Amino acid sequence: MREGSFLDRLSDRERAVVESKSVRRTYRRGAKLFLEGDSASEVLIIQKGQIKITVGSHDGREVLLEVRGAGEVIGEMALIDDSPRSASAFSLTTPTEVLVMSVRSFKELVDTDGDFTRSLLDEMVRKVRDASFHQLELALDDVVGRVARRLLDLDQRFGRMKAGVVSVKSPITQQEMADWAGVSRQAVVKELSALRDAGIVESKGSVMTIIDREALEERAARLSGLA
Repeated sequence: MREGSFLDRLSDRERAVVESKSVRRTYRRGAKLFLEGDSASEVLIIQKGQIKITVGSHDGREVLLEVRGAGEVIGEMALIDDSPRSASAFSLTTPTEVLVMSVRSFKELVDTDGDFTRSLLDEMVRKVRDASFHQLELALDDVVGRVARRLLDLDQRFGRMKAGVVSVKSPITQQEMADWAGVSRQAVVKELSALRDAGIVESKGSVMTIIDREALEERAARLSGLA
């Protein structure tokens, strides 16, 4: 579970209340959790696995916006303002386990449990800050920084340490990574090739090994002065 996530911030009492008002669901990789435009009737809290958040483009493509993992809550904003889903959610891993709370139970908690509501507000503020940073990243950062940052995101979520190096088996395609970074697929291919040539990463199929993490972090830190 990501440190500082929504579930991580809940007290034992709050977790017990959330679990008592939720049902558990398990999804396989590729399974749909909800679709853009659907009516919102439930909120989901990820307990295990990873979920990709996507929107449809004008040309019919599925564009990856974000990857959410264990401890994070998804679908809450549509319940708060009674709006349709603004994006779709699909499981990236097998299994992906979630707690599912109905809109009625969710709103009762928001209205009656101040600790839960404060934790939820903290999570929503974090998402707004992440979205603001991403907008600045798209406006100010170069391809090198964007791709490096997405590789570090994948490392955080899917990396496995062995013999002092981290290997990452990515569940997303190069096109999805390009959408996530706000660059073209060709730019991702070019930057990955440059990282390999520089001895920073090695890759074979969907598995990438980070050889020089410090150098990768330096490339990711090119966008300065943002917090």
